[in-house]
Amino acid sequence: MIKAVIRDQKGPLVLLGLSGENVTRLMADEPILVNLAELHLPPLRIALIGGRTTADIVQQLETHYGPLPFLCPRCRRSSHHPDDKRYGYCGHCHDYTGAPTP
Repeated sequence: MIKAVIRDQKGPLVLLGLSGENVTRLMADEPILVNLAELHLPPLRIALIGGRTTADIVQQLETHYGPLPFLCPRCRRSSHHPDDKRYGYCGHCHDYTGAPTP
């Protein structure tokens, strides 16, 4: 993996380039973890997941890291309550703002 940081007036930009080995990992549904401390950046965990559709990617993320929260498309707040995710309900907006999940 090729990693680099560009720093300008907007802040750091992390560039990640996947090598053949890492592309093979993505094809095998294995997440790729990036350690930003190697680039002298504050701690932040990043996982790269590949998939053909958003549903494929979400399924892989939930398999490796547990259930993802519901993120309201209107106010961008998140909820970890399974019913909010199931029905697309935002407790902050008090409205059904997202698509229900199966």
